[in-house]
Amino acid sequence: MILAAALLLGTITIGWWSPVLLSRLAARIDPGTAIVWWLLTAVGVVAGAIAAVLLLVLPGHGPADAVIGVLHDCWSALNHDDVPGLDPLVGTVAGAVLATALGRLALASLRRRRRRHVLHRRHLTALRLAGTRDTRPLPTLWLPEEQPIAYSLGGRRALVVASDGLAARLTKRELGAVLAHERAHVHGHHHLLIGWSEVLGRTLRFMPLMRELPGATRLLVELAADRTAAAQCGREPLRSALRTIKAVDGPRRALAMAGGDTAIRLSRLDTRSSPPRSMALRTVAGSIAAFLAPQVIAVALVLIAGFVACR
Repeated sequence: MILAAALLLGTITIGWWSPVLLSRLAARIDPGTAIVWWLLTAVGVVAGAIAAVLLLVLPGHGPADAVIGVLHDCWSALNHDDVPGLDPLVGTVAGAVLATALGRLALASLRRRRRRHVLHRRHLTALRLAGTRDTRPLPTLWLPEEQPIAYSLGGRRALVVASDGLAARLTKRELGAVLAHERAHVHGHHHLLIGWSEVLGRTLRFMPLMRELPGATRLLVELAADRTAAAQCGREPLRSALRTIKAVDGPRRALAMAGGDTAIRLSRLDTRSSPPRSMALRTVAGSIAAFLAPQVIAVALVLIAGFVACR
């Protein structure tokens, strides 16, 4: 039970305190890297919790006995066999909590998928009725609306939605930057990332990391799409377009050009990106650390406990 308890403690530590560190790091690094770190931290927390529960419910605690056996001579007072009566109780409770969480996760995922399908079907119907003959992989549906609207819908039949009012208010370069921004959402699979972030946030809302994950991911995908659009069309057209349409949003499950904090997005457009080589190394190292953080804390706690017992 020692390894399971240490892993649960590591998971709780990362789940409660990592948002503070991730938020500070996200302001200094590439938004794509920040997205990876946020999501991998969340996945690592979920994986750590599942592993801890499995160590409790598996016969003999799975591989835990073999690991503890290495230190058994030095810290036998900490061996889980000293309190065997707790194992079935803790394992049963942990298993029930895990089953409930996984059930809520599956239910939230199915609900969101159903609602997204309805929204997508309506837009595809409108695209077909409009008589669009756009043969590109990513068609654009133009709405007869005076408000400057621009958003995208992901999935296998992804599309960009824009309004006539948008084209009327923006210059040709600004309009190109807005459409490039929306296409970046689709090509970067940002809708999928947002979907999983919202499912985790709704299911495991009691944990600060999961509670803040959807909002952080929504802002970061906007920053990532801004960076892609700026690289293709220039920063100034995108900046002026943001100021023009910042007050108009799209459907709830779409990624709109007006999404996120406009002030943050405008300020980040002035930030220079890191060299590709250093950014790649930083991304890989940070990703490994983010995913393995609960396990690293668990190993450290076990080693510290063993050292204290030896003393």
